Amino acid sequence: MELIKAGARIKAERRRQNISQEKLSEMVNVTPHYIYEIERGTKAMSLETLVKISETLKISTDYILFGENRISGETLSEQLNSMDKERRNRAESAFKALLPYIL
Repeated sequence: MELIKAGARIKAERRRQNISQEKLSEMVNVTPHYIYEIERGTKAMSLETLVKISETLKISTDYILFGENRISGETLSEQLNSMDKERRNRAESAFKALLPYIL
């Protein structure tokens, strides 16, 4: 996951919807400074925060993380196997970073 690009997508969508960082932070139940850091790409968000931002802005987590919606019928294993080595390594790193929040 590229934090800077993910943050930029959140910022662009927030601005498109005319929502301030302060208002988004209230809606997601985090501090305005945390939203600022997420949007700059200097702070990784938790899985819970990612989902809350996604739901609040009505955009998919796939879009936030990858810049596109990747809904398909493939299993995670099939998707990983179809990726090149670099993308597979990035996906593995992202998954490892999320593990503490889902276990």
